[in-house]
Amino acid sequence: MTSRSRAVLARLFDAESAASVRLGRIVLAALVLAFWQLGSGRLFDPFYFSRPSALVGQLATELADRGFYRDLGVTALEMALGYGFGALAGVIGGVLLARWAYVARLFDPFLLALNSIPRIAVAPMLIVWFGIDLASKVFLAATLVFFITFFNTLSGIRGVDIALCNVARVQGASEWQIFTKVMLPSASSWILTGLKMSLPFALVGVILGEFLVSSKGLGYRLNLYSTSYNTTGALTMIVIMMLIMMLLTAAVDRLEARVLRWRPRADPTAGVIPKA
Repeated sequence: MTSRSRAVLARLFDAESAASVRLGRIVLAALVLAFWQLGSGRLFDPFYFSRPSALVGQLATELADRGFYRDLGVTALEMALGYGFGALAGVIGGVLLARWAYVARLFDPFLLALNSIPRIAVAPMLIVWFGIDLASKVFLAATLVFFITFFNTLSGIRGVDIALCNVARVQGASEWQIFTKVMLPSASSWILTGLKMSLPFALVGVILGEFLVSSKGLGYRLNLYSTSYNTTGALTMIVIMMLIMMLLTAAVDRLEARVLRWRPRADPTAGVIPKA
């Protein structure tokens, strides 16, 4: 074995390397799928759990269906609008209330009360208020996204080290410069965490709205398959939603890494006692 081959193998089996993590994920997913495939019909009834091979066939059927792309486009539009409006309002609201302490204390209990309302409880009323078309799904998704981004932004701005702001003031910085050059960069990790955490809830809100009343969208397809006891079709829709969320989360991770590229990376070995 050459030295280059040994280096490649060492990198693959290094517990802290990215290649080792990816390999571990692939092996884990393969084991789960193999257990599912082999156990279907032996350990559990495929009527309730289907099998991976059936899901692959159903996925091919969906991809060959024009109606699937129509439903995918409808859900994507609703999710994009709900996430965009909710995230924008949450970030702006969090920044404003963090800057206005009196207004924040005034609104805090009301915002907490509104956030505690189960969305499933008000979803039928949203349909009454906004109708069965796009607006009700967008508003439901936006309300879920808003509170997550709002409270993360509020905590991030409030957690900025006041000493940094004082140093900037001593150096002659204006309040706007302090906000844009000190406060926002310091709170950016909180804001991006809120944007990442709220992303799946945008899809949850849209699917919930489509579940209640809709004739198109991925939620409509999922509800149709579930009510007709088509386990394979329902699980295929769930897998598609999982893949969509994985891609979107990966995109947000890339954005976070780009925005926070100025922040030094933490040393994973820091604080670890070396072995004797």
